Amino acid sequence: MDKGQNLYWAYAAFIEIPGGKTRPVLYVRQTETDYIVYRLTSKYKNKSPKIKAKYVEIGDWQKVGLPKKSWIDLIKTYSLPINSTKLTFIGSLTEEDSQNIIRYLNKFDE
Repeated sequence: MDKGQNLYWAYAAFIEIPGGKTRPVLYVRQTETDYIVYRLTSKYKNKSPKIKAKYVEIGDWQKVGLPKKSWIDLIKTYSLPINSTKLTFIGSLTEEDSQNIIRYLNKFDE
């Protein structure tokens, strides 16, 4: 099943402390055992310029179905185990937002 360019709610465990939270993610692909995703955040304003440079804004966040303005955290992908992760569909990125991600990622291939 191709979920590319789709946003989902997924439970994400915290790294430093026990627990986690349900958060929006951008589905990238899946392996035999894991969903590979980018995390989304609405916490952009207070980030350092170095961190902000790795975020891509979702311009059409309301069209996608997100509750507030959000950014895709492209610092790294995360693996979520398929057998313990339930993905709940939010919506699909618009063509413009998809192209913004592609332009950002292509900067590193040049």
